[in-house]
Amino acid sequence: MAKHEQSVIDSFNKFFEKQATEKGRKIRSFSLDGQDALAGADYILTDQSRFALVEFKYTQTEIFDESKKCKRLNLCTKLEHQPDMKILHDQCHFIAWAEAPQMKAQCNIYRLEVCNKQIFGAESGLKNKAPSIKNRIYAKQFTTEFFSGLTPRSLSLSKFESYVEWLLQVASGSSKSSFELLTYDETSDECAMIKLSSISAAYEWMQRRKPRDTPSTSRCGM
Repeated sequence: MAKHEQSVIDSFNKFFEKQATEKGRKIRSFSLDGQDALAGADYILTDQSRFALVEFKYTQTEIFDESKKCKRLNLCTKLEHQPDMKILHDQCHFIAWAEAPQMKAQCNIYRLEVCNKQIFGAESGLKNKAPSIKNRIYAKQFTTEFFSGLTPRSLSLSKFESYVEWLLQVASGSSKSSFELLTYDETSDECAMIKLSSISAAYEWMQRRKPRDTPSTSRCGM
């Protein structure tokens, strides 16, 4: 069977952009490219003020592929012993896939879908036996909550940077503290890209590009 993970990513990102446009919001999605091995996620989604990580799969079956990645089991184990990081994780780190047979995009908090014995086996020592089905939501609910902030689906810059630093250094054993990001530069009349050295650099770049009369969309305190 052909795998269509990139098609799921493209569809999700287009839907995310469509929902943002309807709400008068500006969003951007940053691919993590090869850094996904450290991140346990393929993309950073942002409304230019708040941030979330999303890992994408074609269907639910492919979620079992996470068990082949030793860094993911380490992430799951660390989350069980660090409640402060678990709180941040639950607000910003997600996984999404196409639910068969309707192929509607479904989402869950990463650890509630992946960090369990059904995925990693009984020998993993993880507390949860199976995914938390009750926490699964469709993409429309995810985007609605992302933009409203009523159910936290993103983090402020400072908290997101704290989580990412922990994710890279503690959970993935990297010496890095942030991600390098590459994105399309709309100010160019060519297909030009701009390289951003970190998440904070991306934030500052996005802030400089905001119209001066645009009110801040930051939702502080979450």
